[in-house]
Order: sequence, then structure tokens, then C-alpha cells
Amino acid sequence: MTLKNGLFFLFLWAVAGCDSQSEINYKNLKMFPQGKAFDGFQLTDHNGKLLDSSFFKDHITVVFFGFTNCPDICPMTLTELKKTAKMLNQNNQPQPQVLFISVDPDRDQTDQLKNYIEYFNPAFTAATGDAANILSLASQLGVAYHVEDHETNQLVYDVDHSSALFLINRHAERVGIFPAPHTAKTLAEDLTLYMESL
Repeated sequence: MTLKNGLFFLFLWAVAGCDSQSEINYKNLKMFPQGKAFDGFQLTDHNGKLLDSSFFKDHITVVFFGFTNCPDICPMTLTELKKTAKMLNQNNQPQPQVLFISVDPDRDQTDQLKNYIEYFNPAFTAATGDAANILSLASQLGVAYHVEDHETNQLVYDVDHSSALFLINRHAERVGIFPAPHTAKTLAEDLTLYMESL
């Protein structure tokens, strides 16, 4: 499930006064007027390794928040990201890192995350952490989500999350947002424009 039409993120973008990056005509990517650094969190990736802000240094990264039991938005978005990576590769364009962050750590343990993300693309990274660390990163990036109250061993409960993708630059700063819906063609074109502008 997702928060309705990503309106929360479009609101953030409007309030931030987002404009085009050096008058580049992106099809869907919305650039913030300045980068926003983030830190002070620790997650664990799908290989059991620590993931913190250093993961983003010296890389362009696309970040997506969701959960592996998501029935529609997550698999559709990751499929489009998989196609995007293929398109960029075919056009000899550099590949951004793709990071999928689960907001549902009670059900998304390391093995579950590994099987899930590698189904879409072994080059992608999946990570999660305790509620405090997920909230720390999400709030710094401007991500809204809600996990229904549940018992630790409960298997069925609702999770709401945005379908937006976030663009992180090589300095570990949030610089842009891709509102939904996502298509591989548009993502590939916008990412190419962005990376060629650097």
C-alpha cells in the first residue's frame, strides 16, 4: 500500500521551492534547490553488513522505502528499476546504486531481504534496522510511512509507505525525488541527464 498518490512528497517538494537543476528539463525527476545531508543511523544490509551514511559516499544512489510483503507497489517499482539498470547498461551509461529499505523489520529479516532483492537484481542492496534507525533515516530524507501496531510474532498487519524514489548524490546528500508512477524509460532518461550534468 502507499500513501495517497505521493501527495506528501509533492507537498514537501513545493514547500522546498524545488526548481530544475541548471534548467535541465527532466521528465519526472524533481530537484531540490540544495542538497540535504543525513547521518546518525545504522542499518543492516541483506548480506548482514552494517550500512550507514558512508554507503552513499562517492556514489549516485536511488533509495526506495517499502517491505517485502507489499503486494503491488514494491514489486512493480523494483521491476522498473531492474529494467532501468538494463537500459543504462545497454546505453553504456553509469549505474546508480539502488537501495531498498524495508520499514518492516519484524518480517523482513536478512534471509528474506536477500532472497527478495536478488530476485530483482543481485546488484541492488536491501537493508533494514530497528524502528528508531529506520525512522531516523526516513525523517531526514522526508519519507512518510506507517506500520500498524502488532505483536512481534504476528504475521499479518498493514504497512503504508510512499512510492517515491529519492536521489542521493556522491556527497551523501538528498538532492531529488522521483514521484510515482515510475517507468524504466523515464527513470533511465532522467538519471542519464542527471549523471551527465555532474
